Amino acid sequence: MKSCAALQRAAAAACALTTATGVHALNAEQVYAKVAPSVWRVLTYDADNLPLGQGSGVVIADESLVTNCHVLAKAKRLAVKRESASHAAKLVLWDVKRDVCQLKVAGLQAPAVVVAESSKVAVGQNVFAIGNPKGLELTMSAGLVSSLRRNAAGQLVLIQTSAAISSGSSGGGLFNDEGLLVGLTTIGSVTGDAQNLNFAIPSDWVRELPLRHAAAAASAAAAGRDSAASAATPKNR
Repeated sequence: MKSCAALQRAAAAACALTTATGVHALNAEQVYAKVAPSVWRVLTYDADNLPLGQGSGVVIADESLVTNCHVLAKAKRLAVKRESASHAAKLVLWDVKRDVCQLKVAGLQAPAVVVAESSKVAVGQNVFAIGNPKGLELTMSAGLVSSLRRNAAGQLVLIQTSAAISSGSSGGGLFNDEGLLVGLTTIGSVTGDAQNLNFAIPSDWVRELPLRHAAAAASAAAAGRDSAASAATPKNR
């Protein structure tokens, strides 16, 4: 049997290793308590103020929330809701190609999550999805990172997970066991052999949204100036 001194030394060494590596794994209950206040329902309405649909969103900064752009399709008015709290929302940044949109929500009182780096996501790690499937607020599912799907250039485009994702969870959060946002849940499907296939877009796309939006806006503005200049230039006759 080890002495008390030996046990204390072992515990101290384990604590030092945890601190040095920055690993602070949480259980499912702790992850939920940490990040659930940052996950909201996103509600959309048409020109007659009639409901169009709903999805999920995650608070990433002061009065700022991200979701999938497809959640906002055809919407004329936006709102976010969590339990009895409801706020009007406004689209401020978008990257339709990557399906990432950011909303400004004045008066939103909610903590921001920490957005992780996608390069640190690994197959086999524990992840937790939190969203609002079928309007059922703050539903959590647990699973693993099943695979990392990349394009022909080797760039990460989807995180495949065994954590269940259903309709209404689009734009919700996929979190690691430290409560860091590793992706936005976006696709859930069931194949003919009943195998669940669930996906999230990588968190780096959230991190890169402001720069990509600004670049797209600058490109559109330049194209508009070029078009105007061309129209104003006298043509040789």
